[in-house]
Amino acid sequence: MPGIRNVIRTHHVDRWLWVYMPYTIMIFNFLTNLIVSTFTGPYTSGGVMSIYVFMMTLGIITVPMNFSFLLGLGVRRKDYYSGTVIWLTVHMLVASIVLAVLREIEKATSWGTGLGFFNFPFTNELGFLEFLALNFVVFTFFCFFGFLLPSIARRFGALVLAALLVLMFVVLGIASVLVTFYELWDEVGRFFATYQTDSIWYLIPFTLLFAAIAYLLLRRSTVK
Repeated sequence: MPGIRNVIRTHHVDRWLWVYMPYTIMIFNFLTNLIVSTFTGPYTSGGVMSIYVFMMTLGIITVPMNFSFLLGLGVRRKDYYSGTVIWLTVHMLVASIVLAVLREIEKATSWGTGLGFFNFPFTNELGFLEFLALNFVVFTFFCFFGFLLPSIARRFGALVLAALLVLMFVVLGIASVLVTFYELWDEVGRFFATYQTDSIWYLIPFTLLFAAIAYLLLRRSTVK
């Protein structure tokens, strides 16, 4: 437990990165869209996606920032992993609560301009807790995918990570070509239009898989 607490304290030192920056970016995007909506009238913005991208970025930079430093201070790999996972999970939960609260305010006021920033048409029927849980699933998916990437690089090197990313994009590109060739985009669109919220829950096993693989990789990684 002392090792886990030390890991959490180390992460907490950089409050600007973890606490202030993601919400500063989100607020800036919100205010920009709010100003625009005063001239254009009601519309739904995708600006809130910036915080999802930022949470993935936090997952990516965590290992390079302090993995070697903490292990050099005698922290066990298991404690580093546990402390980091707790830290990331708590931050994803806090972000989910923040978005859920702001979405309730938006539903009640529309910010006076009709702006839809935190709520989307396909989440309009969700209750507070369901919307919170849905955001938590998405946040943790992006964050632990980001966390997996430097874990791969730490274990096998940057070239292996780059090769895997290239392979992933090639597979996605081939899938896109096949869907286009067989004219299946309409079916794909109808599926996501029908099961928009339901399909998000399927991210949970992938998130758990990312976290498990990252643990196995960090256990065997070298300190550089």
